[in-house]
Amino acid sequence: MTRPKVAVITTVYFPDSHADVVATRLIKGYEFQGQHVEPRVEVVSMYLEQIADNDIGVGIADEYGVPRYPTVAEAITRGGTGVNVDGVVIIGEHGDFEYNEYEQKLYPRRRLFDAAVSTMIAAGRMVPIFNDKHLAWSFRDAQAIYETTQRLGIPFLAGSTIPLAWRIPTATEWPLGEPMTEIVIAGYGPTEVYGYHILEGLQVHAERRAGGETGVVAVTGLSGDDAKRAVNDGTVNADLLDKALRTFDLTDEEREQARQSAKDVFLVEYADGLRAAVVNCDEVIKNFGAAAVGPNHEMAVQIWLQGYPHGHFIFLTRQLESMILNGVAPYPVERTYLTTGILDVAMRSRHAGGERRETPELAISYQIPERIPDTGVYDPLPEPATVAGS
Repeated sequence: MTRPKVAVITTVYFPDSHADVVATRLIKGYEFQGQHVEPRVEVVSMYLEQIADNDIGVGIADEYGVPRYPTVAEAITRGGTGVNVDGVVIIGEHGDFEYNEYEQKLYPRRRLFDAAVSTMIAAGRMVPIFNDKHLAWSFRDAQAIYETTQRLGIPFLAGSTIPLAWRIPTATEWPLGEPMTEIVIAGYGPTEVYGYHILEGLQVHAERRAGGETGVVAVTGLSGDDAKRAVNDGTVNADLLDKALRTFDLTDEEREQARQSAKDVFLVEYADGLRAAVVNCDEVIKNFGAAAVGPNHEMAVQIWLQGYPHGHFIFLTRQLESMILNGVAPYPVERTYLTTGILDVAMRSRHAGGERRETPELAISYQIPERIPDTGVYDPLPEPATVAGS
C-alpha cells in the first residue's frame, strides 16, 4: 500500500529537538504498543532552515534518501511544479531567533505556513498541515493562520504532546459534560515556551466541562513578586494549588517550596464563569499537575512526560499521521488557537505589570470528542518511568 508523502519543514534539527522526536520517527519508525512500527506516512522532502553545530538532520536525510530543498516551496513541489506531497509537517521550534520586548521568541511559524500555503494556492491543491506547538508567537499571526485554513478548507492540526501524554492516576480526566467552576494547574519551564505547555495542560481539562469550550473574556499575567503575592493572598485557589502539587511525590516542605517558587501566574476568566490559574513553579517540579472542582465532581491529576526517549511524542506522531491519512484532524485545532491567544495576552499583560486585559477576540468555541485514540491517557506509565527534564 502506498503511503501518503510528506514534506517536513523545520527550523533546526539536532538531538532531542522537536524535529528529532517527531520527524525522525516519521522517517525511521517508532515503538508503539510494544513493537516497532513503520511510519504510516513517507517523508519525501525536507526544508531545513538552520544547520546547528550538532545537526543530525542532514545526516538522517542523506541516510534515508530524503532530498533537502533550499526553500519551503521546493520542498512541497519536490523540485518541480505542483504540490507533490500529501501533507506538510511544520516544526518551527528551536533555532537562533530573537526575542521581542514581551519575552516572546520570534519563531517564524507564520512565515513557514504562508510559504507552504502560497505554494498550494499557486498549484491549486490543498493538503493537510500539521503545526508543532502554538500557532505563532502573536495572536494576530495565529488568527491569520487559522482563518486561512478555514477559508481554504485545509485540514489543520496543531499543538504539543501535553494533552496526549500519560496521566497519574492513569485514565484521570474531567468527565465530559460535567460542570466545572474552578481549575488550577502547576507547571514549570521558561515563561513563554513552557507557558504554552501549561496552558494546554489546563485546556485539555477545562474544555471537557458542561457546554464545551465557549471562550475567554479576560487574562492577567503576573510575574515575580506579583506572582508570589497571587499565590499567597488567595488570588490563586490555595486548596486547588495544594491538590495539584500533591499529584507529585513531594514532601510538605517541597510543596511549600513549590508554592513560594512561583515565578509566573496567569489568571484566565472564561465566558461561562469558569476561573483558572496557571502557576509556574519552575524550581521544584518537572511536570504538570492540575486540580479542578465543580458542583458534583473534583479531580487532581499529573500529566506525565517521559525523559529520553521522549515517548510522549509518539502520541503526537500518531495524531498527525492520522490527520494526513484521513484528511480530518482527530481533535479541534481551536484548542491550540485559543491557548495561543491566551498566552499572547498573558505575556503582554505580564509586560505591562499585571494589567487585566479583556479579550473579546478569544470568543472561541469548540467541542472535544469523548475519547481520542492513540494517546497515553489510558495507558500505564512506560518502563523505566523517568521524568522529562526539558
